This record gives sequence, C-alpha cells and structure tokens, in this order.
Amino acid sequence: MNLTEWRNNALRVLDETYDLIKSNETKYHPTVRDPDKIRDVKQAVQDTISRLEVAVLSFELSREAANEARNNLEHASKVVEAAKNSLLASVNGKVFCEIVVQFSKSERRLKTVKGNVSNEKQNVVNVVANSNRVHEDSKAAYKLVNDVAERLHSDHLTPIPILTGTYNPITTHSVAEASKAASTSVRAASEARTAASAIKKEVETQLDSLKRTQVQLANMDVSVGTDISDGTFEACDNKLPDILKKKSPEAIRSIAKFNKTLLTELNASLQEIGSTADALVRNLSVVNSKVNEAQSSAREASQLAKLASENVKETVVKVLSGFVANLCATLSELRALHDKSEIFNAHAANATANISEWLARVDAAARESDALVDLSGSVEDAFATAEKRLQVLKRVLRRADEQRGRVVGELVTYMVVAEHNGASLVNKTLRDVLVNITSRVSATFSRDVCSASRMSESLKLLSNMTDRPTVMSSLHVVAQLSRLANSMEGQVLRARRLMRVAAASSAQVDAALEEAVRMAREKSGRPQCPALYQQLLGALGLHW
Repeated sequence: MNLTEWRNNALRVLDETYDLIKSNETKYHPTVRDPDKIRDVKQAVQDTISRLEVAVLSFELSREAANEARNNLEHASKVVEAAKNSLLASVNGKVFCEIVVQFSKSERRLKTVKGNVSNEKQNVVNVVANSNRVHEDSKAAYKLVNDVAERLHSDHLTPIPILTGTYNPITTHSVAEASKAASTSVRAASEARTAASAIKKEVETQLDSLKRTQVQLANMDVSVGTDISDGTFEACDNKLPDILKKKSPEAIRSIAKFNKTLLTELNASLQEIGSTADALVRNLSVVNSKVNEAQSSAREASQLAKLASENVKETVVKVLSGFVANLCATLSELRALHDKSEIFNAHAANATANISEWLARVDAAARESDALVDLSGSVEDAFATAEKRLQVLKRVLRRADEQRGRVVGELVTYMVVAEHNGASLVNKTLRDVLVNITSRVSATFSRDVCSASRMSESLKLLSNMTDRPTVMSSLHVVAQLSRLANSMEGQVLRARRLMRVAAASSAQVDAALEEAVRMAREKSGRPQCPALYQQLLGALGLHW
C-alpha cells in the first residue's frame, strides 16, 4: 500500500467514525458530538496526515538519494577496483612479457650451451681415445727401444757406427719424453672428460628447470585464456589490451593475483638459470683448455714416439743392410773362388789324363835318339812331382767345395728357422742368394741378388715399427746374418788359403814341366827338341 492509499483509508475511517457518532448521539458525550470539535479533530487528522505524507515523501526522497549515493559509491569503488586490477594485470602482463622474452633467451642460450657441451663431450671422447692410443703406442715404443738395445748388445751387433755414437741416449731420451707426454695427455683428457660430464649433468638439470618454467608459462597462458608465451615482447605486449577488454573484473583480478605470485617465482628461476648458464660457459672454457692441453700433449707424444720408432727402424735397417752387404760380399767372393776352383779342377783333370800319354811320347822320342836316353827318366821324375802337386790341388778344390756345401746347409737351416719367425721378405733375398750359390753354372750367379733395390724390397718387412714381433724377428734375422757372415768369412779365408795352395801346386807343375823340357833339350842337343816339347806342352795346355 502506498502513501496515498493509506491517507484515503485513514480519512474514510475517520468519516465513518463520526457518522456513527451522529447516528447514535445518545451513546456519546456531548463534547464528542460537538460539530466544531469534530471538525477540529478531522482538520487535525487531515493536517497530521498531510504532514505525515510530506514526511513520508521526504523520507522516500532521502532514501532514494541515499540509495543513489550508495550505488554511486559502489560503482565508483568497482570502477577504481577494476582500474586497479586492470593496471595490475597490465603491469604484470608487461612483466610477464619480459619474462617470456627472458625465457626465450635463456632457452636458446641453454640449447646453445647444450650443443656446445655435446660437441665438447664428443671432442673429449675423441681426445681420450686418442690419448690412450698414443699412450699405448708410447709404451710400446719405449719397450721396443729397450728390447732393441738389449738385443743389439746381446747379439754383439753394436760395432755398427750408428750405435757407437749418441744414437742410443737420444733415442732413449726421445722415447722417455714421449711416454711422459703421453701420460700428461691421458691425465688432461681424463680431467676434461670428468669436467665435461659434470657440465653435461648441470646443463640437463638447468634444462629441467627451464621445462618447469615453461610449464608455468603454459599455466599462465591457460589462466589468461590465450597464447602469449610465444613471440617477441612487442607481440606479447600488443595482445594484453585485447585480453583485458574481454575479461570480467573478477577474471582480471584472478589473473593479476595468480600472475603476481607466479611471476616472482619465474623471475627468480630465470635469474638462477641465467647465472648458471654463465657458470657453465666458464666451465666449458676450462674443459676446452684441458682438451687443447690433451691434444697438444698427444701430438707431442706421438711425434716423439714416431721419432723414437724411426730411429729404431733406421738402426735395424742399417744393421740389417750392413750385415747383409757383408754377407753378400762374402758370398760373391766365395762364388768367385768356386769359379776359379772349377777352372783349376778342369786343368788338373786334363793334366792327369794326359800325363801318361805325354810320358809315352817322350819315351818314343828317346828311343829315336841316343841323346835322349835320359830324357824319359828326367821327364818322368818331373811329372811324378807334378802329379803329386795335382793331387794336392784336387784335394784343395774338394775341400773348398765341401766348405761351400756347408755354407749352403747353414743357409737352408736358417731359412727354415726364419720362416717360423715370419721373416718372409728377408727370406726371399736369402733364397735368391741360396739358389745362385748352389748353382754349378757360373753365369746364374748375379751380384744383383744383393743389390740395393733387392734389399729395399726385403726391408719392407720393417714398414710397421709398432709391430714388435716383426721388429724383433728382424733383429733375429740380423743376428743370424751376423753369425752367418762371420762363419762365411772364416770359410772364405780357409778357401783363400786352399786356393793359394792350389795355385802354388799349379806353379810347381809348370816348373816341373819346364825343368823336364830344359833337361831334354840340353841332353839331346837337337834344335827340334825345344819345338817338340813346346808342342807337347801346348797340347797339354799346362801354361795357364
């Protein structure tokens, strides 16, 4: 019921009341029935109702004004709160965009660091493998040098000039320095590997942190309702007004509250990741330095080990070449003695076969002339002496041939031993020598067997100085050749003496024949006798 209805009802009730009084005046006091009083009362009621109406209207107006003021205040408060939230969301959004950019930079940087670590890790693996290989090569070279030196001295091969100077100390020093450098390389490579592994582990940890940051950024995207985590700062910042326009005050307030806490955590995480990345870069430079140190040491060790190996190779080659050259010279001389003995043997056989015929012809000539009566006896005596000398010559030649046979036997035996030691190329040279010195045909023997070209082919055996069994087999070849050359030299000396005896015997045969001719000429006194004896000597072919 409104105020007007209430007023009309009140006046209606008042009129009905006074109408009831008038119709029953006997029941009421005269004062109550007085028309003036009734009019005054009705007027008072009407005035009161009018005042009340004014008051009510005033109250209504006041209440409406109050409601309007309250509404205006609430609206203003909401506007201020919305502006505050919008501003906070905008500021947080800008900070968020800054963090997005920082995240992108950190992500790219860590990916770069990860790539560098992976590359450096591979470099470290390669350096470690190379250092270990060089270290093993250096140890092998060190052992090889010591073994070679010991073998050369134990087999009495040190008279070679290269071994009597400063070679051994230089080689030993080189290989010792190589071993030291190789150890340094292995140590540096091991340290680099440890450091690289630690850095790789730290990078993986930081990448995990970055993934957590990425999840938080994605959550922020979800809270905002759009994707602002990608792109540049400008692209991210340009999206914010559109995002804020589409959100309700409650949503903006929620986003701002959520982001404020999250951004603080993200900023702290990214700052830590950034500082860690700086440390990783510094540590990576340390690893790189260690890698360079290991590579430098490995190169130095490799060069020193190579130098030591080359020195050993040079030594073995010179020793082997020297003894083979001596052996070849000895074999050549033996071959020449053999050829000469063949000539002596042919003359001796021819002289022995013709002595009887020669004596018979001298005896026939003596019967033709009294002057040659004593010729037969004189020539027979001379040829008896000559025949004895020829027998000595035959024995000398036989002994020389026996010596040659022993040399061949030693070569055959050595070749069997060398085959078991893998000295096939050196064996080829010895086999060629063997074939030639066992040949009865002089033309088949050639000094080319011992030529430089043939020897260089044989020395290919020494191409790989890291193969210790091959090198030691070569030294075994050297020792065998040394002993063989010494044996051959002794045999050649004996053969020389025998050939000198044979030559002396041949000279004695010539002297005996000359004496027989002289005696026959003196006794016969005939001028045809010298011609006869010269003819006989020529037929026998004893003047050689």
